[in-house]
Amino acid sequence: MSAAPTARHRRFLAQLAREHYVQGSSKVELGKAHGLSRFQIARLLQEAVDSGVVTISIEADATDEDGMAEQLAAALGLSSAIVVEDDNETDAAQRMGRAALSYVDRRARPGMRIGLAWSRTLDAAAEFAPALPRCTVVQLAGALQLGSHRPSSGIFARLGQDAAVTMVRLPAPLLVTEAETAADLSALPEISGALAAADDLDLAVISVAAWAEEQSSVWEKCSPEQRAAGVADGAVAEASGRLFNAAGADVDTIDDRVIAVTLDQLRNAATTVGVARGAQRAEAVRAACAAGILDVAIVDEALAREILDPAGSQSQTAVQITAQTEESP
Repeated sequence: MSAAPTARHRRFLAQLAREHYVQGSSKVELGKAHGLSRFQIARLLQEAVDSGVVTISIEADATDEDGMAEQLAAALGLSSAIVVEDDNETDAAQRMGRAALSYVDRRARPGMRIGLAWSRTLDAAAEFAPALPRCTVVQLAGALQLGSHRPSSGIFARLGQDAAVTMVRLPAPLLVTEAETAADLSALPEISGALAAADDLDLAVISVAAWAEEQSSVWEKCSPEQRAAGVADGAVAEASGRLFNAAGADVDTIDDRVIAVTLDQLRNAATTVGVARGAQRAEAVRAACAAGILDVAIVDEALAREILDPAGSQSQTAVQITAQTEESP
């Protein structure tokens, strides 16, 4: 098994890929410019694809042949939307994470400050971390330990290996047990500095979750009383531990125990991208749009259909359940 390419080599692969796929330079032209043969260039371009530096998506085979992404952006009042094709053969979290990282790769420019929130979705796609231009990457929320599994921050470790990236880590858990603990940790220079670095972001990527069982990592870490209190306070969604209601208003039920980017910092970012999957998160995505924290949504087909046509999506689900029942012995 071949070793993963170094950060320097990944940047070179990314440079070749941009010159070929974006700027239109031929393999012969690239060979002359870099002192390589066109066959070497071809192998390097293939390596860029194989190693995840370049990801190729066939838009017509996704879902936008019927304008679904454009319709979704219009329905939510966003600048744009990306609908990721459902694919039973690929891990759903990794597929969504790759779409988000691909968006970052396309939008990243030298000197930008890019915020990434910890999420299982981005971590699932860590091996596809892009070779970014010289920029600063800010961790917007700490990791959560779920069950017996140690929290993973593979996406930040991978990006931190790149000499072109100035990494600002947030060395704290997203959620702590006591408010006093959160206050003490937030006062530490390394944590207060990381939180301050989330001001004036050029690009932020977060996950949007419903405030409900099996829909939110933060919900899983809260006590039954705290979950119920959030619901009683009107929370329907969360992003990096920050709760908000259907109208988009902040809900501060657990704010004093959260160590993460604030909703106002997300609102102030030049572009904030929200990633969500599953029809059950439709209300959460609508709430995030009402809260003014999203400019771009990356969702799967099931969620897009639910937002655009809730009645049709429910009818389709009912038909599937009926069919399964009829097929059962």
